[in-house]
Amino acid sequence: MICIIDGYNVMHVIEEGAGIAAGDLDEKRNHFIEMVVSHAAVTGDETTIVFDSHGAKSPALHEIPGSAVKIVFASAAESADILIGKLVQQSLAGSQKRIQVISADWEVQKGAMQARVERIPPRHFIAEIKDFKKNLHEGLAKNREMGRIRWKLEHKLDVETLRKLEQMRRKKDEGGH
Repeated sequence: MICIIDGYNVMHVIEEGAGIAAGDLDEKRNHFIEMVVSHAAVTGDETTIVFDSHGAKSPALHEIPGSAVKIVFASAAESADILIGKLVQQSLAGSQKRIQVISADWEVQKGAMQARVERIPPRHFIAEIKDFKKNLHEGLAKNREMGRIRWKLEHKLDVETLRKLEQMRRKKDEGGH
């Protein structure tokens, strides 16, 4: 699947409308990118996060090494919304994969109303990431607990099966078939 994310749009939903202070922007953006990279590592989705950038003259693409995540900063002349529309069209033309567009922006969602394109509200995407993190932590805790459990076959089989296996072993020891 191809996942295209309206970066600041989703970040604002995470912050629940409280806004992001200019001094916190880099830190919050990096944290958001880390969350998406972790999510993409599990899902295997080709993911592109698009951010607005008012100072750039042309879009800037950055690939995250060792992942299927790309970061694109739009330019002053071309907003993230327009760039997302172009990425959707390029993905439709260049791949048969399903495409997800994650944004609460109506213009972005409207441009994503096409076959093979699924519009995902940011709250759903964030909930999916939180569920993933919760399941990961529960899985790690369960694995630690399982490390204390005995791993012998006799601890995993019911009594009747163990009895039958023991009978078979004795017959073989006695020279039976």
